[in-house]
Amino acid sequence: MKTNSGSFRRKGFLARLRKDQSGNVIALLAAAVVPAIGIVGGAVDMSRIFMARTSLQAACDAGSLMGRRVMGTSVNYSTAANAKAVQMFDANFRNGYMGTTNRVRTFTHDAGTISGEASVLVPMSLMSVFGIDNKLVEVSCEAEMRIPASDIMFVLDTTGSMNCAPGDTVDGAGGTTVCTNNGGVEKSDARIKSLRKASSCFYEALAKQNITAYSAADCGETTNPQGATTDVRLRFGFVPYSVNVNVGKLLPLNYMADQWDYQSRDAVFETASDPNAYDSQYGSESAYSQVGSPIPSAGSNVGLTDLTQNLAHTNGQTYSYLTQQNTCPTVPSETRATTGGYTFVSQSPTAPAYPDATITKNYQRVDTTANYSYSYRSYTNKKKKYCQLQFQRTSTQNLTRNFATNTPITWTYNPVFKYWDYKKKTFNVSGLKNTANNSWRSSLTMRVGNSGTDATVNWSGCVEERKTARVMDSDPSDNWNPIPTAALDMDIESAPTSDPDTKWGPILGGAVFTRSKQNPITGDNESTTDTFQTASNSTNTWHSFGGNNYDVGGVNTYCPTAAKLYSEMDASAFSTYMSGLVTGGNTYHDIGLLWGARLMAPDGIFKSVTSDTNAWVERHMIFMTDGDTSANGGDYSAHGVHWWDRRQNDGTSAPSDTFIESNINARTQALCRWVRNENITLWVVSFGAGVSTDTKAALQACATPDRYFEATNTAGLVTDFKKIANSISALRLTQ
Repeated sequence: MKTNSGSFRRKGFLARLRKDQSGNVIALLAAAVVPAIGIVGGAVDMSRIFMARTSLQAACDAGSLMGRRVMGTSVNYSTAANAKAVQMFDANFRNGYMGTTNRVRTFTHDAGTISGEASVLVPMSLMSVFGIDNKLVEVSCEAEMRIPASDIMFVLDTTGSMNCAPGDTVDGAGGTTVCTNNGGVEKSDARIKSLRKASSCFYEALAKQNITAYSAADCGETTNPQGATTDVRLRFGFVPYSVNVNVGKLLPLNYMADQWDYQSRDAVFETASDPNAYDSQYGSESAYSQVGSPIPSAGSNVGLTDLTQNLAHTNGQTYSYLTQQNTCPTVPSETRATTGGYTFVSQSPTAPAYPDATITKNYQRVDTTANYSYSYRSYTNKKKKYCQLQFQRTSTQNLTRNFATNTPITWTYNPVFKYWDYKKKTFNVSGLKNTANNSWRSSLTMRVGNSGTDATVNWSGCVEERKTARVMDSDPSDNWNPIPTAALDMDIESAPTSDPDTKWGPILGGAVFTRSKQNPITGDNESTTDTFQTASNSTNTWHSFGGNNYDVGGVNTYCPTAAKLYSEMDASAFSTYMSGLVTGGNTYHDIGLLWGARLMAPDGIFKSVTSDTNAWVERHMIFMTDGDTSANGGDYSAHGVHWWDRRQNDGTSAPSDTFIESNINARTQALCRWVRNENITLWVVSFGAGVSTDTKAALQACATPDRYFEATNTAGLVTDFKKIANSISALRLTQ
């Protein structure tokens, strides 16, 4: 009974407790407090640890990157580089950040890589109830600088204005000083010197090799570069430009035409029908040939006459004409026959002229037959007896004979110069090709010398472009987007074929002779088909026609410093090339960009140099100019002499300077688009005062986005070039 009663009581209590839950919350809450504190505190503290680790990692990365950037391509990890690394770390994770303590950061260098390690103690908040007061957070980082295999092509304006000071203006507008080219003598403050300095600072910043011509201060640095890693490939190429570019001697021989047209002059000589055009050469005169029968005639006789010399008698004896003796000898009579000499009588023709083949000469000879009788007369002189020989001619017979000879004449055509025809003429220019050793010659012989003689014409290396597409209206701005397929001169990648239109020709200033823009006889304006004939004086500088002076002569031809294909260059080689740049000529931006693109196109005519199997290669074109497009109809450009050749317009009249410049500008933008579309970074730098607003806008449009710079002085140009160099360098985190 007790047992049952107790069991009933226990069951009733539990049942009641189950049914009455009002007191359970306090018990349950008390049981859950400790786990809840652990969960919430852990989440808060883990968040703090995560934030601290993230910030610590970012600071470590930033520090290693900064230290590596300060090193550049140098092999030396300097104290300055380490200090910059630590400074950058501290700027990103200050001491005590988020309550952390015991901040430790160290950076080391090995084989071009900067390694960093950093750690802090992160204080725990609620986790401290479990006895965890701090959490050690550690990170590591590495950074290496990789300069990609970089090909850098400089397209540099070396026009006449580059001999001006940076603050000069070419036309006087927008400035107080009008620029002059100083007669070609390089000025002490010339822009070309600023370019040499800026490009050298670029080289030092990128290649980390010191160019001794410039100090660290010249480049805005405190120390010179200390040396570069050897596993970085940097190649540099150059296209200096003005009116033309000097690229011809980089081309294979078969890329240049063998025949080329020039606005020149053609020597006019005496014609083949003019007898004066031939020089005679006489052969040997033939033997005398008797003509007709002898003509007899009586000769005169001579009375008794003293001989004045010894007598050689026909009987073989000799008789003295005077002898001392008492008895005079007896001399027999004799008959003598005498052959006379040949006497010239006449010739036919009297004055031989082409095409006479022989000269006939007539001669006469008189032969004589005479009888002679001899006797001595005796006389006494100072008691001595002498015998004096005497003779007399008792009968004489003459025979007159006629003879003739023939002399052959050989005629050589050797015409005399008469005058010049000034016109477009085709010349053979293959003499520039030295096929024996696959090289180029620097001159050839052309018949353009005084009085129609051969002259040596020099070739510096500039070329005339292959066939272009004509702009048939007055506005070229809409003709070059897209580039016409007929414009072979704007074809950057294709090599020449057997078609002469696809080949280049040499620029030969010594073969080009411009002439008056008016016919001096009629006063009519000259057309491309006019041929003028003029007599020449001895200098061949002024020619006379109908009594009027007719101005002709050679053109001013400017050929810049020779362009250079990509090559790895040490500091000395880079400096030497830049020092060799010379200035002169007008500004044709398109020709510089055109050949800059050709020299660097991976699939172009120089692909044996420019193609690269390394996928990690960057190509950069640095295009620097100091001014607006400037052209003149009299320029001997890559498209000939504009006024006379008229290759780029419709050809019915000479193109205006405005047309030429507009065409250059439109072609320039087309070339800029091609370069950018070929994954080439196009850096554009405008330098100096006086660059128009329109030109600046065009240059900015030419550049790859955010790759356009303007500099008005040397310091600014140095800064811009260094910015470009630093941008080409690429930092890479390895961990």
